[in-house]
Amino acid sequence: MEKTINSKKAQQPHAFLNVRQLTVSGLLAGITIFLGLTGYGFIPLLFMDATILHIPTIIGSIAAGPRVGALVGFMFGLFSFVQTLRAPSLLLQFAVQYNIAYDAIVCIVPRILIGIIAYLIFSHLHTRVFIRAAIAAVVTTVLHTILFLGTLFVLVGAPYAEAQGISVQGVANIFIGITLANGIPEAIVSGVIVAPIIAALHRSGWSISR
Repeated sequence: MEKTINSKKAQQPHAFLNVRQLTVSGLLAGITIFLGLTGYGFIPLLFMDATILHIPTIIGSIAAGPRVGALVGFMFGLFSFVQTLRAPSLLLQFAVQYNIAYDAIVCIVPRILIGIIAYLIFSHLHTRVFIRAAIAAVVTTVLHTILFLGTLFVLVGAPYAEAQGISVQGVANIFIGITLANGIPEAIVSGVIVAPIIAALHRSGWSISR
């Protein structure tokens, strides 16, 4: 009888997230939403809002694994999507008007991906935790900018160029300029914030990226 019970337990599927991961996800998603609602997580620019809302996603991914990172990234993307419906920047305003599904893809998919990418970068580096976290945060932030603008360009770059009466190459140049202007400062800030937090968690005995 005991063997049968143990066998049934062994066959039960594991939960997608355990209690600790759910707790961390909820906390970081809450921080993300707080930063978004208060405006502290956005830096308004001419064409789009620069953001630090990706930082909780990176921290969650490194500290608690890619599932947590992906979930927090999804919440970040969902919140950003709702924001575009309320008060979109110029480029995302066009995406909302052109195809709301495209807007959702642009807002959500890259943010889920960075929740996985940060973990992969961190886990494949072999050096001090502080350095690994800094590199993972910087590279992931740059990739976040590239993925976000790249997805936007692929989906609405051509119709946006037509609507504005400029060439597609002109739109590409605008996006490249935004990537350089926003992506690099955001990456530096991300590294400065994420690295000491992850190092402190590691020193406290937190098991990183399980």
